[in-house]
Amino acid sequence: MNGDGSGGGGLQASARGWLTLQLAVLGFVGLCGALKSGGGTSAPRTVEAVAGVLVLLALAVACAATYLVARTAWPLFGAPGTDGDAAAARRLRVGIGLTFVAVALTAAAATAAWWPEPEQESGRSAGLVEVATSSGTWCGALRPGTEGAVRLRASGQSVDVPLAGVLSVTPVAACR
Repeated sequence: MNGDGSGGGGLQASARGWLTLQLAVLGFVGLCGALKSGGGTSAPRTVEAVAGVLVLLALAVACAATYLVARTAWPLFGAPGTDGDAAAARRLRVGIGLTFVAVALTAAAATAAWWPEPEQESGRSAGLVEVATSSGTWCGALRPGTEGAVRLRASGQSVDVPLAGVLSVTPVAACR
């Protein structure tokens, strides 16, 4: 390896190629961090906090990896790191490994965005009630209705049940 940084040697060329990939990883981690700051997931606060820490950790690991590979790609004459091909190859291997760790940490942090929504918030079963009357039982989602009646969306149709005939109204997870 040349100590003048002129690009001699296959190790420096390989390091420069990896450095391009690492800069893309840094951009990806930064983008994920910026998108994460938008929030809006239904994940518990603890999961979101862990995801935020993972993004910051991924950024730190990606920066360390970039430093190690850059020292191999462009060694400075007389500076630490011009200590031979074995040390430079070791720095390149560690830097590449840390790059993959940064990508894995970013992927782990991104899983918080795919947290499932609770059923009440998603609208799939929000507001489902069972209304018992003397003539039968209706089950469906509550809807705005007329005065003096409970309106349900049951079996694809709107049903108005007069309040005078209602015996009970019970929240349910699903209609039978």
